[in-house]
Amino acid sequence: MLKMVLIGAVAVPAIAAGSVAATGVVVVDVKEPRGGQHIVVPVPLALAQVAAAFVPEDKMHLRLPREAEQYMPVARQVLSALADAEDGELVRVEEPGKKVSIRKEGGVLRVSVDDGAEHVKVQVPISLALSVLPEPGSRFSPSDAVWALQHARLTEVVNVQGRDGEQVTVTVY
Repeated sequence: MLKMVLIGAVAVPAIAAGSVAATGVVVVDVKEPRGGQHIVVPVPLALAQVAAAFVPEDKMHLRLPREAEQYMPVARQVLSALADAEDGELVRVEEPGKKVSIRKEGGVLRVSVDDGAEHVKVQVPISLALSVLPEPGSRFSPSDAVWALQHARLTEVVNVQGRDGEQVTVTVY
């Protein structure tokens, strides 16, 4: 009996570690300025997938408004064209003390907003964006979102630096 308990004590963490390595982890990193709190929250995507299964059915699916739904085919076409396009800057807007830039680099769309005091960087793999766009008439579920994140491995998705120096980073490993 003791052998079975010991085998279980070794096997369960090993299987869990393999599952985390296979599915990935989202790490939310929050830093307060001037030596304040530094909180790092790793969320295994396998755990997020399980949690998504417990979302009540009436809250399970996001339905786009008809006005937005009609543009989904166009959004798919634009993203597909971007995936095939050469790398480069797509949009740049500059005003004194403010700058917005949208670039395509490899398979990633990079959005950078800087207003002098706050800096926001969002990086979205184009394949991720394509995978989460619902087909016309279909719905988008929490499980779809987790699945999409599993395919955005090794990506810093969001990096926000606030006016007071606080910083929030979300990275998928």
